[in-house]
Amino acid sequence: MGVKAISPVIATLILIAIAVIAGVFVLRQFILLSTTSGQQNMLQIQDVTFFRTVTPDSTKMNVTLQFSVKNIGTRQITLVSVKVPDANFEHGFTNLRLNPGQTYTDSVAVLTNADYSQVWDSGTEHVVIFVYKVQGQPNNQTVSQKGTVQ
Repeated sequence: MGVKAISPVIATLILIAIAVIAGVFVLRQFILLSTTSGQQNMLQIQDVTFFRTVTPDSTKMNVTLQFSVKNIGTRQITLVSVKVPDANFEHGFTNLRLNPGQTYTDSVAVLTNADYSQVWDSGTEHVVIFVYKVQGQPNNQTVSQKGTVQ
């Protein structure tokens, strides 16, 4: 039988190469999972709706944003602001803290006595951005969702 076995040195090198490849794969997965969990939103938008009213002569309108957000994390968060880019609107909050599991509901006037615009007709959608800070983390985080005009 002319079958020869593989050299012990070559077998050792193959085993080391397999171990290194497996180690790199495990490390990559660990880094990917830790980065994803570190960037997870802790503020959940439960409801975002715009309500529009138009003057009888249809020349002016008011738009109000009604929203509900919930802290779904394990740390206290501070709600910093809510933004509506389409209206060039930003509303800041003063020391509005939400404990884990706590929900906050509010309504704010986005446009008041503004010229009528079809951009804000019923059924249109506009992005709402919430800026918040998680206790113990240095940077603000954001979460956004589209809201529909009623």
